[in-house]
Amino acid sequence: MKIVLVFLGLCVVNAIFAQTAEKRVYINPSFGGYRVTTDPNNINNTPFMFEGKIGTDIGKHGIIGLQFSRVHQNTMVSGMFWQQPVAGPVSLNRYGKLTHQITALGVFYERIFQLGKRVDLFPSAYIQYLDFKEVEKGNLIFVTDSSGTYERKTFNNYSARVGINFNMQYKLGKSFAITMRLLQIDCKIWDESRKNISGELPFLLGVKFSY
Repeated sequence: MKIVLVFLGLCVVNAIFAQTAEKRVYINPSFGGYRVTTDPNNINNTPFMFEGKIGTDIGKHGIIGLQFSRVHQNTMVSGMFWQQPVAGPVSLNRYGKLTHQITALGVFYERIFQLGKRVDLFPSAYIQYLDFKEVEKGNLIFVTDSSGTYERKTFNNYSARVGINFNMQYKLGKSFAITMRLLQIDCKIWDESRKNISGELPFLLGVKFSY
């Protein structure tokens, strides 16, 4: 899968930088809130997300390019520590912070549908290499006294994800637009070939430059 994504990325880079003068280059950074769908219990949380895309024209109404995204979420956690003292009825508790980190890099293709003079709808399909890890660290408490600190990292071994998201843009000029994303359907692929399909409700605002 990594080899396929590297090959696709090289093809896209070549397509972007080997265009004729009639082709345009698009740069579209976005920021906003995003649900970590791998944790369904966190539906009320809105982790921060950044996404950056660079692409070029393909056909009359399409854009192909490279896409990078980063999700970061902190959640306070507490409860019994997973390694308890050998003897004694009193439990060892933990109080800390759980950090979700998702990093994705891949290629995308979006198709533009004009809804009005300045408003466009553009669904975007993508395939990305995905890295998802969780880091929990904090303090250990035995009765009421501190007993040290702890840290645990979990690597979830995602290999890739594919999906489609739905975006809109409002054009403020020939080379500048405001973009917004409201819906995404995502399929994460595990190393063990298990799949995790989910519908997501991100809210991303961005700007799109072209030249």
